[in-house]
Amino acid sequence: MSKPNVIEDKNESKNFFISADWEARAETPDELAARFLRMSDSLKAIDPAFGLWTCGVKRPERFEEVRDRNAKEIAAGVTRDDWREPEPEFGYRFGAFTRNTPKDCRFTLHCHAGSILGLPFANDVTLATDALYRSPPNAAVVTYRIFRAALLAIVDAWDPVMADAKSHPLLESYESSSYFAPAWIQYLSPWLAQKITPPPTVLAEHLPHGGLLMSATTETFDVDNPRHMAAARDMASAMEPLDRLTWPSKG
Repeated sequence: MSKPNVIEDKNESKNFFISADWEARAETPDELAARFLRMSDSLKAIDPAFGLWTCGVKRPERFEEVRDRNAKEIAAGVTRDDWREPEPEFGYRFGAFTRNTPKDCRFTLHCHAGSILGLPFANDVTLATDALYRSPPNAAVVTYRIFRAALLAIVDAWDPVMADAKSHPLLESYESSSYFAPAWIQYLSPWLAQKITPPPTVLAEHLPHGGLLMSATTETFDVDNPRHMAAARDMASAMEPLDRLTWPSKG
């Protein structure tokens, strides 16, 4: 799992994001469209900020107008080689961004799925606040209630191996090659959850399907809060055994 690019703009560096990662999984555009629809409908129910989406890059369209043919949009995002020939084994890239919301309440969504490459984490989804307009995210949309629910919606739709919520300041606060680095909120799939013991300094929830959700704080994460940072580090320390597993793994 690659570390997201460090953001240079002082406002963009205040972004918060959720990322979910999983290993090779062959899926068709129809299957990916069904997952995307499940996720978008779940997000819409969480908060008005997720109510309206625009999808596509070359031909942006209102998602509600293309949701029934979104598989075709996803198919158009197939990875291509230098000669523009499709390489579906590398997966499909697609996404969306919110609209009709204040600039400081906008989100972007990037998906890379359907890859069957033998990489540690060949597929991923990222939902992030959008500070492209030089406006840091509104505190009203960067809350534990929203981010916890959004992370679980993504987990429900995509069935990842792991997922987490972080801020860019938290990401930039450490140097680590670990796949399981400090986070605000951390999800582990059932087979990973069985391999660790959550530290007593974090809120740990065992989910109905066997997964594990750990939270450093139920407040909005702040790198300047020593208690938040200590809990995030404790969480990462508890997950160190997972880095010693063989990746990619069949779980």
